[in-house]
Amino acid sequence: MNIKEIVSKEIKIDGMTDKDVEKILLVPPQKEMGDLTLPCFSLAKTFHKSPNDIALELQSNLKDCSLFRTEVVNGYLNLFLDEKYFSKLILEDVQNNMENYGAQNIGKGKLCLIEYSSINVAKNPHVGHLCGTAYGESFCRMHEYFGYNVKRLNYLGDYGTQFGKVITAYKKYGSREKVLERGVDELQDLYIKVNAECETDEELLTECRECFLKLERGDKEIKELYDWFKEISIEEAKRIYSELEISFDDWRGESYYAQFNKETLETLNQKGLTKRDAGALLVDLEKYNLGKLIVEQTSGASIYATRDLSCLVHRYDEYKYDKLLYVTGVEQEQYFQQIFQVGRLMGLDYMDQVFHFSTGRISLPTGKISSRKGAVALIKDLFKASQEKAHAVLEEKGTNASDIEKLEKEIGIGALIFTILKSSSTKDSVFDLDKAISFDGETGPYLQYTYARTCSILKKAEELNLKPQIDYDSLPTQTFALIKLFPRFKDAIYNAFIENDPSYIARYSMNLCSEFNKLYSEMRIISEDTILSQSLLKLVECTNSLLKKCLYFLVMKAPERM
Repeated sequence: MNIKEIVSKEIKIDGMTDKDVEKILLVPPQKEMGDLTLPCFSLAKTFHKSPNDIALELQSNLKDCSLFRTEVVNGYLNLFLDEKYFSKLILEDVQNNMENYGAQNIGKGKLCLIEYSSINVAKNPHVGHLCGTAYGESFCRMHEYFGYNVKRLNYLGDYGTQFGKVITAYKKYGSREKVLERGVDELQDLYIKVNAECETDEELLTECRECFLKLERGDKEIKELYDWFKEISIEEAKRIYSELEISFDDWRGESYYAQFNKETLETLNQKGLTKRDAGALLVDLEKYNLGKLIVEQTSGASIYATRDLSCLVHRYDEYKYDKLLYVTGVEQEQYFQQIFQVGRLMGLDYMDQVFHFSTGRISLPTGKISSRKGAVALIKDLFKASQEKAHAVLEEKGTNASDIEKLEKEIGIGALIFTILKSSSTKDSVFDLDKAISFDGETGPYLQYTYARTCSILKKAEELNLKPQIDYDSLPTQTFALIKLFPRFKDAIYNAFIENDPSYIARYSMNLCSEFNKLYSEMRIISEDTILSQSLLKLVECTNSLLKKCLYFLVMKAPERM
């Protein structure tokens, strides 16, 4: 059920279909301007009349319409819907379709692969990974809601000279006992130490490169250390993902796809796409304004671009997917343009099914995040800090929740995720922890608190044997502001899915919370008037269901008590 669709059928404009009219109907920014408005400015040139005259003419044609009354203001035709009629229409639609409300079978029978998070072995996941993880998981959940079979891919950064560095550092300065005790922390510290020394010690850098070449050639000792470090890194990552209830279907990374590099390079050479430049093998993409893409180093060692091309080819061979979406930081945007262009030049006929989404770079107030230098905001540290802040706020406000530690995690981590997803901007930004964990304004805790409030009301009603049940004649006029928000969830989830932008859902959730809390402050939901209480409880039930969906698509937990 679509209110705009119903209304557009009543408005007849020469030369325009119902769908055309529906597209220009807007939700006004202020309720005094109506429930919907039709700006007539775009029609002025076609009809050679002023916008206001067009609006007045349309108003005259609608004088017998019973679904809404009209008002003309400065070229706008404002529409005020019949509250009783549309309340019944909306609430019946929500009740009958709540389980899959707003879902469509766009992806029915189709497979979508989504690659996101993509952690680096021997390094702790940082806030940049959290950004990609939040967006990627949100995309997965939305694609599933729209009918796709989704496979979650965590393409590990588990190959390259950096692993020669970590292994060399371990052999020079490390010990098995320290790695067993400290895990990824120890591996990252070893990497930072050796990387700093490599900047001034060319011999050490050469040793690290040779160590990686040994790894590529299957040296037993080097491979055993590498596999151990990889296992430690994945287990630590899984612990972090468990906090978000995320699990991946495919953990294969660069090291797996490196085995196909030879045939990838052969294909590139056979198609005449490569040339040597200062000893390196590259694909020249200058005529596409994409520079040059190196596919083999001067030493003969493989490079990440070759592995990514190998992965691109063999993923399709294996999965025969209908859609592949890469989610990475914005700094990789041009790189993926290069990879996609080379894929087209290779003759891969599925490149129109491959997409890339960029998330903005995240930095600390002190400067850019860099694991190479060690100045990094780790996900585990952010989770801990957010939980501590949530604990302080809950202690201050008071809570009757039984599992306080679990609630602190849900609120703190949810606040971080909401901060990431609430903005549609992918520009660089500074990550301010205090603002992220604020419990004031449009925040994750506000959304979770409102959801918990609806749960509390419904629980109390159940104890009193009050069942949510609508009596349309009993609904006060002030409930319509909340009711008419319900179907806008459909627009929010659809736009978020089509545009890869969860902020539509975040903004919708804030509007729904605001309107519900306003109604809650104005009226007693449970009162001596049983009929009114049951009707209001049905609105609480609908709000509860929609907020729970919003929390799910925003990769947040839905605590029932706060």
